[in-house]
Amino acid sequence: MITTLDLFAGAGGLTLGFKRAGFQSIGAVEIDRFAAETFHLNFPEIPLYHRDIYDFDNDEVAEKFKGVNLIIGGPPCQGFSVAGPSQYGIIDQRNTLIMEFFRFIKILQPDVCVLENVKGILSGKMDDNTKALSKYMSELITIGYHSSYFVLQTADFGVPQHRERVIVISSKNPNLIPIGIRGKFVGKSKRVKVAEAFGDLPIVEAGEGIDEMVPYLSEPQTDYQRWLREGSIGVTNHTAMKHTKRLIERFEHIPQGGSLKDVAAEYGQRVRGGTSLDVNKRYKTNNQRLNPCDVSPAITASFQSSFVHPYLNRNLTAREGARLQSFPDSFVFCGPRTLMSKKLLVREHREDEIGLSQYNQIGNSVPPRMAEAIGNSVMELLKREGYEIV
Repeated sequence: MITTLDLFAGAGGLTLGFKRAGFQSIGAVEIDRFAAETFHLNFPEIPLYHRDIYDFDNDEVAEKFKGVNLIIGGPPCQGFSVAGPSQYGIIDQRNTLIMEFFRFIKILQPDVCVLENVKGILSGKMDDNTKALSKYMSELITIGYHSSYFVLQTADFGVPQHRERVIVISSKNPNLIPIGIRGKFVGKSKRVKVAEAFGDLPIVEAGEGIDEMVPYLSEPQTDYQRWLREGSIGVTNHTAMKHTKRLIERFEHIPQGGSLKDVAAEYGQRVRGGTSLDVNKRYKTNNQRLNPCDVSPAITASFQSSFVHPYLNRNLTAREGARLQSFPDSFVFCGPRTLMSKKLLVREHREDEIGLSQYNQIGNSVPPRMAEAIGNSVMELLKREGYEIV
């Protein structure tokens, strides 16, 4: 049996991918209450520690997780993201969490470590003088670990969205570090498109739908839908947001693949708190209607208001976002649908998000289909090195 410890587990996208690759998790750590509820519901067999990672002292880490083969996880990435504080030259205190990931490695000495993050980690800083990834990898060298990092495009792994992610794989045994992560869908002609993800879902207009399970609209129409529906008899988390009449009218004028930039001024935004039109510059990222013949743009933590359904005049449901992230329909998300992240000061000079909505959890996740490919690449090398697989 090859075991994993899942740090910063979130809703469980990385966990699900590695589980499907044949790994068994002996524990998961997640501070957010709603993400922890989602994780526990979908992985009841995995011991879940709903705690701040800083609260684990070294002795407890060594005792609880002794003998684990892999440590996997994605430390919070908002500080490294190009859409986060870094764009203003601000160093986010969450950027230091990568060294908590290192602390667990140093104590437990696993065979392999897999760290996931946004592409911004390549240049992101822990402080004014220290690049986070360089610090992490150099500290690993001091305890005997070799590392390689890979910039992966999720669309190359059968995930219907453009989303670049950095994966760092480390081991004391260089033979356990893949040369590359292979995907089945490399090449634009092989990529899964938005239309392949949505066609069998119940039709819900703005303000319609329920979170409880409802029947499918039809039999699966594509291979991707068949894959998503394995083990599921219906759809959950498929409730559409309520929209004003004016917003729906705006959506009606956005073409497929277009955005707020493509509608006449009369359908544009109004100034906050007033009735006059907002004449400020419009951005392509506002109200993007998905192109059914292409993959989706990146599904971020705030995707609930970023995208418009390819055919219907509303934003996406949580389930539609989950499908674009390659979560199977059997995976259920807990917590409020659209509650914005609240922050709780849990220790001096550091804030952690607590109370992530379903949309936040989905957007923060590692796409399970890509995670499975990473897990398969590592598992293949473990087998080659003679590890016993049960």
